[in-house]
Amino acid sequence: MIVQLFPRLDRLAVDALLSARADDAVGPEPIVDADSFPVETRYAASGGSPIRHEILIEIRAGLEEIAAGCGFPDRGTAADRARFDERASAFLAQRNELDGGEALRDDVWAFLACVVLPDLVVWRFADRPAERFHGGVRNTFQRLWMRGRILDRGPSAEGRWELLGALTEDALVQITERPSVGNDARLARALAEGWLRVSQRLGRSAMEDAMREAVIRLRLRNQVQVLSALDDRELENAVDAFFAQSSAADEPRRRSWTGRED
Repeated sequence: MIVQLFPRLDRLAVDALLSARADDAVGPEPIVDADSFPVETRYAASGGSPIRHEILIEIRAGLEEIAAGCGFPDRGTAADRARFDERASAFLAQRNELDGGEALRDDVWAFLACVVLPDLVVWRFADRPAERFHGGVRNTFQRLWMRGRILDRGPSAEGRWELLGALTEDALVQITERPSVGNDARLARALAEGWLRVSQRLGRSAMEDAMREAVIRLRLRNQVQVLSALDDRELENAVDAFFAQSSAADEPRRRSWTGRED
């Protein structure tokens, strides 16, 4: 099978584009015509063939359609943009072209954000922070692809994409922006499933502190025991224990003992 190579932009090229657009009050125009790509655009020197431009057009069309269903080009509400994140994550995770090593490269996502999808970046993040264009875990679309890949329950699973819509933004960030968690899909899903179980008891509003404490405990334990080597039930029990030890999880029990809130 021939590897399809995506165009790439390094950090210097991204910075140059952002600087050139800094005073542009109008949203940046997307580019899908190879003849109009920035001169700094590069491909891997070997190992495959440049991706067909029709694929870039398809990826853009799919994401633009999702965005339109969430209010684009109007600003809409925070709930609209959260719904876009959920649906775009599932869409990107299912693109076969993003199923290989190319999707692991920050400079590929930088190109997509800066060249193919810049107007969607500006719509999603109106203040245009540079980190949303640069490659990395804060990139507008790279972060969504990561979420879809690691939180996918599988094609035959009931509620395949439930975790994407159920978890709060804070919970998703806690999972995907920590390499010790996000780089292990099985561990990340176990943590997300644990969050979902606990949130049904504590309520979503109590989960921010509970999640942060659980992640700390998980990362510490993972340094001395490879948690992903546990079987499914053992891993589930371990994650539940991390949440159970949090102060947020203890609060409902304390209230029931005292019969009052402090």
